Amino acid sequence: MSQENVDLARRSWTADAFTELFDEHIVMDSREHPVPDLPEVLVGRDEAINAFRHYWGSWDEYAIDPVEFIDAGQSVVVVVHEHGRGKGSGVPVERQHFQLWTFRRGRIVRWEAFADKSAALEAAGLSE
Repeated sequence: MSQENVDLARRSWTADAFTELFDEHIVMDSREHPVPDLPEVLVGRDEAINAFRHYWGSWDEYAIDPVEFIDAGQSVVVVVHEHGRGKGSGVPVERQHFQLWTFRRGRIVRWEAFADKSAALEAAGLSE
């Protein structure tokens, strides 16, 4: 099942189908790496989709690219490179951060954000 989850995560980037994988009751948790202007914990597919749309809409010239997918059994740690220019401010941003996607029955039931790779791996039950 774990390779299947890595494959799902990979395909969601290339097929622009990330939010289609969200479970109806997904939990979006960014307490470890807060997302500006959003609550640190959101519950539910519609809430998560609205949060991502709000976040993506706050950028000009925005892109987020996967760097690495790390198999963690029922979860996948996704290393991402994000860059863009703040809408309104024009401030350029370039950073790497880490996401933990937890799957159940082919759906993302939990999405977590981390600033630190070791914290993401630890949350997934792995170590560097």
